[in-house]
Amino acid sequence: MSDFLGQYSMIIFLVLIAVMFYFLMIRPAKKQQQKKQEMMSALQEGTRVMLTSGVYGTIRHLGERQAVIEISPGVDLTVLRAAISKPVGADEDEFEYADAAEPGDDVTPADPPRSEVTGWSLADLPDSDPASVASPVLPASPASPASPTTSDNSR
Repeated sequence: MSDFLGQYSMIIFLVLIAVMFYFLMIRPAKKQQQKKQEMMSALQEGTRVMLTSGVYGTIRHLGERQAVIEISPGVDLTVLRAAISKPVGADEDEFEYADAAEPGDDVTPADPPRSEVTGWSLADLPDSDPASVASPVLPASPASPASPTTSDNSR
């Protein structure tokens, strides 16, 4: 019996390490992957989700590889389905968004903040197209004179 253990002890040790590796590493990863796959197949339009980046949103359209997520009213984001981390419940949302304004509502935008340094705001800028604004014309620089050659007479 001792000859058997001595001869095959290394093989038995390696088999035990492989079994432990399977039960501690591979099997839990497979269960987690299966759970994620079940969660992804249960997603449907209207589900509130959190993306892997931490962004919360509501699924508007769901395709084979991509999903369109509304992250705030009127702001849609197209992401890969794999970027959806988990569905979230209403208890996980910290903020609520009001529905989009109706056409007859009197909605006045708030004044943009003014800089403390300059006192300007973005509302002070002209509404023109930046491409149509002429760039300033710089005066032509005179030709630079040839630099005088200096002789090193200090030797």
